[in-house]
Amino acid sequence: MKGDESKAFAELEAIFHPRAIAVAGASAKAINQGHEYVRCLLEFSYRGAVYPINPNLDEVLGLKAYPSLLEVPGPVDYVISCIPAAGVLKLVDDCARKGVKAIHFFTARFSETGRQEAALLEEELKRRAQRAGIRIIGPNCMGLYHPKEGISFRPELPREAGPVGFLSQSGGNAVEFCYHGSLRGLRFSKVISYGNGLDLNEVDFLEYFARDEETRIIAVYVEGVSDGRRFLAALKRAAARKPVVTVKGGRTAAGTHAAASHTAALAGAQQVWRAAVRQAGALEVSTLEDLIDMLLAFAFLPVATGLRVGVVGGGGGRMVQSADLCEEAGLSVPSLPGEMREELRQRAPEIWDWVINPADQSILAGTAVTGMDILEMMAGRPEFDLLIGNVGEDWILELPIGPQLLQYVVERFIGVAGHTPKPLAVVLGPADSPEERRWRAVMEAHQRLASAGLAVYPTIERAGRAMAALVRYHRERQEQGAD
Repeated sequence: MKGDESKAFAELEAIFHPRAIAVAGASAKAINQGHEYVRCLLEFSYRGAVYPINPNLDEVLGLKAYPSLLEVPGPVDYVISCIPAAGVLKLVDDCARKGVKAIHFFTARFSETGRQEAALLEEELKRRAQRAGIRIIGPNCMGLYHPKEGISFRPELPREAGPVGFLSQSGGNAVEFCYHGSLRGLRFSKVISYGNGLDLNEVDFLEYFARDEETRIIAVYVEGVSDGRRFLAALKRAAARKPVVTVKGGRTAAGTHAAASHTAALAGAQQVWRAAVRQAGALEVSTLEDLIDMLLAFAFLPVATGLRVGVVGGGGGRMVQSADLCEEAGLSVPSLPGEMREELRQRAPEIWDWVINPADQSILAGTAVTGMDILEMMAGRPEFDLLIGNVGEDWILELPIGPQLLQYVVERFIGVAGHTPKPLAVVLGPADSPEERRWRAVMEAHQRLASAGLAVYPTIERAGRAMAALVRYHRERQEQGAD
């Protein structure tokens, strides 16, 4: 690592591991973010000191509140600003006197408003911070989520850490991505919402993630980049080390206009972005849902370079759709090999010549072979590179013992995944039934599969698309001699 790069990495490491955090604008009102930041630090058991700053309060959540940062008795490395924009310059001056290393500005209404006076205030904020040697995250952002350190911007996020690092220009997207991704089993090393990127920006955090030992997979949401050449170089270096999956906001004229009012981003042409991402060796997806799908594949599925998929589960209509959707995603749906057909003939002579790939669950009823048996056969055959299993929860839950049977099927999937080196994706729909019995059973099935480390997708289409992209990624890496 070169000297400048080493220094930049060490500087961000210090920001992620502050000795003490002060929340300027800490609030006693639970609806305010100044309350939430203090609450998160306490509930996540942040190991350092926490100092609420509010001249009108004596305490916040049981902690002594201080009228100003300068009255805090101990050192403070990191300050979270939840005060109005009119007070930020004084806060920076106080931080300079206090020896603060970094300020995260949740505070908004700067250049993203399009107003000249707000943009001038933002520039003065940057000038004063730079003069004092203080780094800025934001403004107009949620800041840091670092579960291992006990730092979070939302209390409902997981306390345990994981391999995914996420840098997001949008605070709302950072919250939604972490929450919904965690429900599907993703866990995070560090997440940064950096907003307007006045000082530290997408390049700084991308370069950090490329070297961060806690981060194995990098996710990126950007609306615009401050320096295209520098970003492309950083993206290429990061993608050479780890999988990098990107989502670009502001791809259309309407999106570009929205991005400017959201984070003051100057969004670029989509075709230029797509070419740059591919040239760098990273992956591009279109939505946060696609991003979560792709990260699940990288986090939970083993390396595979073949596109031949074996699919099991669902009725006749689902079987036909599965074949179409898998091929449309770029997968190959091969016929059952002769040895497998012979095994089926021995075990289920009444339907052995009727079973194909994808395997129709409905024709197996009353025979000695189940869909899970066929999945296990496919897992053991070299003619299949990938496996997709449809749970078929709608049919299972029609039965009086449906919840118990669904639990049994889930455990069988977990057992197959534990005994095959092949990637296995499980298709299980959302818990959207109005009947508590049904939605609770599906929700528990989701939680059990996610906790066991299985990649679960709501549709066959999304499973097939993620698996095909994963295979293409590993093929290209092998061709380049990187894997």
